[in-house]
Amino acid sequence: MGLSRLYGVLVGSLMVTWLFVLLVTHAVDVHGYQQADTTQLYACTRSTMPTDVPTVGVTLCDANPTSELNLRRDSDNLQSREGALVIEVVEFGISSEAGLQPGDVIYRVGGVDVDSGDSAADRLSQVNPLSDTIVNFLRQGRPYRVKLRHN
Repeated sequence: MGLSRLYGVLVGSLMVTWLFVLLVTHAVDVHGYQQADTTQLYACTRSTMPTDVPTVGVTLCDANPTSELNLRRDSDNLQSREGALVIEVVEFGISSEAGLQPGDVIYRVGGVDVDSGDSAADRLSQVNPLSDTIVNFLRQGRPYRVKLRHN
């Protein structure tokens, strides 16, 4: 009986190791979706300081396209926009719950285009707790949108 228990532990450990290797080598997120290439396409503009937006749980800076985006824009059909680079998302905040992630570039909040971290922070700080606010953003050069909703 002790040998069969040892065998069970060994098989369980191997399965966990195999799952970890699978997730890492195939870049699969926690929901099972294949992740895109995680190369940095945007960076913070050097002349700006990060801006915290505690009402929605994000930290932003002015987004600056990297040389990688410039190289891949046409060949990979990637979008490039001015906006705010998300550099931090507070766990369990409304931005996290909506699905925003570090590296996303917010370019529209509530139907209004934003072109910097400050303008995005201003619009996000005005999110009405009684209604949903649509946030449009790029993730790895592809457009997405989420609804920010206070719970």
